[in-house]
Parts: sequence; structure tokens; C-alpha cells
Amino acid sequence: MGDRNQRLFYESVKAFLPFIDYEDLAPEMVGIRPKLQGPGDDIRDFVIREEGDRGLPGFIDLIGIESPGLTASPAIARYVGGIVDGLLV
Repeated sequence: MGDRNQRLFYESVKAFLPFIDYEDLAPEMVGIRPKLQGPGDDIRDFVIREEGDRGLPGFIDLIGIESPGLTASPAIARYVGGIVDGLLV
């Protein structure tokens, strides 16, 4: 992550997670990328949905987003922001 990037990340995260300490952060390069189809299945698009109707109000799923979805992350962020705004009304 690099110390400068880690510091910038920490400062931005601290605004909404005030209990976090700088030492709590560590670079990591792994993650789970759920797939919507199995081997040999037709390609399915990604899913973005608020799970209130499944008993999880406020939980927003973003599933199966790969390229080109990753390059659309600003648009996806705006879309999720709209979902969040709707939840706050």
C-alpha cells in the first residue's frame, strides 16, 4: 500500500470509522469475487440490490462485478449512493 497511500486511506476512513487506529490497517491483496455462473454456464450480468425484502434492511449487495463493471465503478457508486439516499428518506 505504501506509507503515503496508507496514511491517505487512514485519514479518509477515520471520518466514518472514528474508532480505527492507523496500526489497524495492513496492505492486503486478496478478496472473494463471487461468480454468478458456473463453469460452462452462460454469462450473467452483475447484481446490485438492497436486501430489505430479505430481512436485511440497509444491506446492499454488489455481486459478480468484473470488468467492464469495474471500469464503471464511478457510475456504480452513484447508483449505490442513490439506493442509500432512498433508504435515508
